[in-house]
Amino acid sequence: MSPVLAGVLQLLALVVALGLSCRPLGDHMAKVYSPEKHYRPEKRIYRAIGANPSVETRWPACLRGVLAFSAVSVLFPYLLQRVQGSLPGSLGSVSIGPDHAFNTAASFVANTDWRSY
Repeated sequence: MSPVLAGVLQLLALVVALGLSCRPLGDHMAKVYSPEKHYRPEKRIYRAIGANPSVETRWPACLRGVLAFSAVSVLFPYLLQRVQGSLPGSLGSVSIGPDHAFNTAASFVANTDWRSY
């Protein structure tokens, strides 16, 4: 069998497998991820964060959540890099300057992963 024919057959088998499994797996995932009943730990978490699982999230609430998560995702790495020299087990590393710390933290949130070494 030629490599091209093997590749085409493998691609065809993948497409058929995905086509056959899409509906049953999709139905199962919908049942698992959108239950009618919420367990006690879930209810506590919902109450703590102020979420209502029976109401669809509107875009302003989603925007607030994304912005809050992004702010924390910048602030925590920034502070961690600024105090790096005084942390236990720092092995003699020095703290990073404020401009480099902010640049690195912001690049992680922007998903650029750009660091200056």
